[in-house]
Amino acid sequence: MSNLELREFHSFLERLIENSSREQRFSVDKVVNTVLSEHPQRLEKIQNQVIGLGLRALIRNNCRAKTSATDNGPDMFGDYRIGKRVSVPYKDGKGKLRWDKKRRGELTFDDFDEIIARWDDRPARQSQDRREFEDIAKRIRPYRDQARTVGEALGLAARDSL
Repeated sequence: MSNLELREFHSFLERLIENSSREQRFSVDKVVNTVLSEHPQRLEKIQNQVIGLGLRALIRNNCRAKTSATDNGPDMFGDYRIGKRVSVPYKDGKGKLRWDKKRRGELTFDDFDEIIARWDDRPARQSQDRREFEDIAKRIRPYRDQARTVGEALGLAARDSL
């Protein structure tokens, strides 16, 4: 399907939504039913793309639910202002430095060391994140051999009240 067809369908949907919301209160179900019942030929043109979008949305929601359902342990980063997702440097296939986001609970010691090593590449201004990472580094130092992740090491440090 071309971009022109997709734009055309998008404009069609916008008109349909606008018309349906003029007559009564807006309802997604009513718009979907109108498209399915009164305009099936328009839907046939983009059916595969719509199915793909729907499947992607279902899979993303399913993955979010599984992640949040399996991650019920205490959040050992709660005392720090570090975001739930942390930018982690890595080298791509060509050896170029790239950055990726990781959940802070999945942060490995190697990731942690890479973040700290990259600070020298940045301006010298001491940021709140940098101070907190340095504090975390002090707390997890004795537990690097015992834990798999930084979060687990923080848990051990909290248990031993360090």
